[in-house]
Amino acid sequence: MCVFLFAGSALMAQDTIPLADTAKNPKIFISGFGGIISETSVLNGSISECVGAGGALTLNHYFYLGGYGLTMTSNHYITDLIIPLENAYYDSISQYFYYGKKVRTNFSHAGIWVGGIFFPKKRFHVGISSRFGWGTIHLTEGENNSYIYTTNSRLEYSTDKVFVITPQIELDVAISSWLKCNIGVGYRYVSGIDYDRYKDFNFNTPQISIGLFFGGFYNKEPEIEVQPEPQEE
Repeated sequence: MCVFLFAGSALMAQDTIPLADTAKNPKIFISGFGGIISETSVLNGSISECVGAGGALTLNHYFYLGGYGLTMTSNHYITDLIIPLENAYYDSISQYFYYGKKVRTNFSHAGIWVGGIFFPKKRFHVGISSRFGWGTIHLTEGENNSYIYTTNSRLEYSTDKVFVITPQIELDVAISSWLKCNIGVGYRYVSGIDYDRYKDFNFNTPQISIGLFFGGFYNKEPEIEVQPEPQEE
């Protein structure tokens, strides 16, 4: 009997402690979101388009941490590719197998996404974010998008492993409590490029991103509490 009385009093104490803490400390809200991302930039003198997705956990609607992935969907070809003879498939006619053929440049990266939101309770609000990702730049041949190499030497020669940082400032529009659109302007910095042809493409460039996200958001400005007027005695 004493055990049950002690257990009951412990449960009552557990119920009262959070109420006392809540009065002293602000509430912590954890929510999340996810959706699609489109990134537009200029690459090798033409418009480049990268498409992917991202998602994150949000703390108090002000800070978020998550991940993302992007891959280039636009076509950017090299038609005068020359691979050194020791790394190339020998062709008796042209000596360099890929010279004169359309070889597509591919770019993809994925990693960590972190950001902050200012005035999240407003329907229109601004924020800052940065993506830190790891990826590759490599070549594929023709419309079949098949890798140009058949040996490890050509793989090493035409593939660069890169690190990508993309900071940006954003404008968010809360369409509803579960839907938000986003437009950002920033700069993409790519390190680890060794192949000279990739350096000519200038992957370091300003970019514009557009996102559509589903999750838990504020969709209206906070209501102003009206204090009742004191009644005269």
